[in-house]
Amino acid sequence: MTDVATKTVDQQLVKKIHPVRGILWGLMMGLGLSIVLVLTKVIPLELVTMLIVLIVATVAGTLWSIFGPAKQPKDIPPATTAPAAATAAAAAATTAAAAATESAEVRAAMPPPTADEQQPADTPGDATDDPPPPPPAV
Repeated sequence: MTDVATKTVDQQLVKKIHPVRGILWGLMMGLGLSIVLVLTKVIPLELVTMLIVLIVATVAGTLWSIFGPAKQPKDIPPATTAPAAATAAAAAATTAAAAATESAEVRAAMPPPTADEQQPADTPGDATDDPPPPPPAV
């Protein structure tokens, strides 16, 4: 797909424009709008009027893709959030290590389960049971 990118200095703002996407979305909008306008009897069912609506919508979609509002691209992170991300990753690692240490301490402090709390080794439906007998022959 054809992408035209304009970049400013110091990575303040990088704006990517996608004219091919604008043309395609304009065609889709024009096609849908011309069908709606014909069905609601706003324009007559003629090829010329439908083509005019289609061309106007295609031009509008292309202009919007070129001159529309810019948003921050996903592939370039903002310069202010890079240290914050590293700090957040370090904090998450510290928290995970503390949680693992705490859970190990809690497990060590717990008494072992008593015989009443343990399940019997031979419970019905266990994998060690014999298979059921085959059904009787008819």
